[in-house]
Amino acid sequence: MKMVKSLILGTAVAFAASAGAQAADLPVKAKPVGYVKICPQYGPGFYYIPGTDICLKVGGLVFAEAGYYASGAIPTLTFGPTWNRDDTDLQWRSRGYISLDARQNTAYGTLRSYILGGFEQRDTSATNAITAGAFIQYAFIQFAGFTAGTANSFFDFGVNYLTLSAASNPWNWVNVFAYTANLGNGLSATISLEEQTTTALGSPATIQQESPAIVGNVRLDQAWGSAQVMAATYQQRFHSISPARDDWGWAVGAGVEIKLPMLGAGDTIKFVAVTAEGATEYTGLSGSPYGGIGGVTLGFAGGAVGTVLVTDYAGGIAGTQTDASSMMVQFRHFWTPTLRSSFHAGYNEAYNRFAGGFGGVQVVQYGHSLAWSPVKDLTLALDVLYTEIDANQIETDRLATWFRITRTF
Repeated sequence: MKMVKSLILGTAVAFAASAGAQAADLPVKAKPVGYVKICPQYGPGFYYIPGTDICLKVGGLVFAEAGYYASGAIPTLTFGPTWNRDDTDLQWRSRGYISLDARQNTAYGTLRSYILGGFEQRDTSATNAITAGAFIQYAFIQFAGFTAGTANSFFDFGVNYLTLSAASNPWNWVNVFAYTANLGNGLSATISLEEQTTTALGSPATIQQESPAIVGNVRLDQAWGSAQVMAATYQQRFHSISPARDDWGWAVGAGVEIKLPMLGAGDTIKFVAVTAEGATEYTGLSGSPYGGIGGVTLGFAGGAVGTVLVTDYAGGIAGTQTDASSMMVQFRHFWTPTLRSSFHAGYNEAYNRFAGGFGGVQVVQYGHSLAWSPVKDLTLALDVLYTEIDANQIETDRLATWFRITRTF
C-alpha cells in the first residue's frame, strides 16, 4: 500500500512539472490596463505620455457663426471697393481648433510647449466668395521665465468680453521672444521683442520695419482682480519720401480688471486706455488680428480695402506720425450660473497733423453680448455692436449682429 501511494504521488509531481514547463513556453497575455496615469500637478485633463515624464493635455474647440454687417468695408470711408449687388451683407464662418499642452518638471521649473491651430471655412464680404484653410494661432515654448514663438502680444491686457471684436480693445498674436520675472505676491514684469506683422501700418512700399517692437509690461494679479501698465516702441524707415527718414513709434497703456462678487459670482468690470504716436494699432483700432470682424478695419496707404484708412505716418516732406488714443470699459454680469451678459463702450481717435494725410478719425462703439451655456462646455452667444465713425467729417454708422455656437473639449 505504501508503494502504491508513492507511485501515485510521484506520477502527480511529474505531471505537474511537465504541465508547468509547457505553460512556461506559451506566450503570457498582458493584463489589460483600464486607466491612464494622470498628472494632478497641472490640473484636470493632463496625463503622462507613456514611457516619459511629460504631461500632455489634448483639447479643442469648434464654433459655427454668422452675422449681418459684421465685416467688410463702409464705402464712404474707403478708396477701395464699394457695396454693390454682388456684395453680401451676411457673413458665415466655422472653425475647428486642436490644442496640445505639454509640460515637464525640470531643475529650472516647468518646461511647457503649447500649440493651438486648426481649420477654417468662411465667406468674404464681397461676391460671396468662400475661403478655407489651415492656420496656427499659437505655437510657443515657455521655460525658466522665457516665452518664444507665436503668442499674444505682451502689450495686450485680458480677453475681450464680446464675441465681436471691439476697436478699442488692443489684442494681437505675433512672434515673440520674451522674459517674464515673477517678483512675488502676484507681481510680474515682462520684456519682449516682437515681430510687427500688422502694427507697422502703411503701404509695404512706404514703410519698412527696422527693428522688432520692444514691448514691456508690469502686471499685478490678486484675489480682487488684475492690473497692468504696458509700453511698446519700434523703429520704421519711410523710404518713399525725400529725404528718407527713420522714426520711432511708441504706445503706452494701462488696464485694470476688478472682480465684483457682491453683484454676482463671476461678475467683473474692465478698463483699458492707450495713447500712441506712430504706433496706431496698439490702440486696438483694427479690432483684431482678423482685421475685419466687428465692422472696423485698418486700411493701407494706396487705397487697399479698409473701413478706416489710417496709417502710422502720412507721407511727404512735411509728413508726421499719427497720434492715436483709445479707451474702453467692459462689464460682465451673470444673471444665472449659465446665463451672462457682457456690455462694451469704447472710443478711438486718430489724427495726423499733415494736411495732405487722412486727417482725423473718431470711432465710437457700444455693444452687448448675451451668452447661454445650457450644458457644460457648450455656449450660444448673440452679439450686437453699434459703430459710429467720423472720418474727415464724413459720418457713417453700422449695426452689426453676430451669432456663435461654441463647443469646447
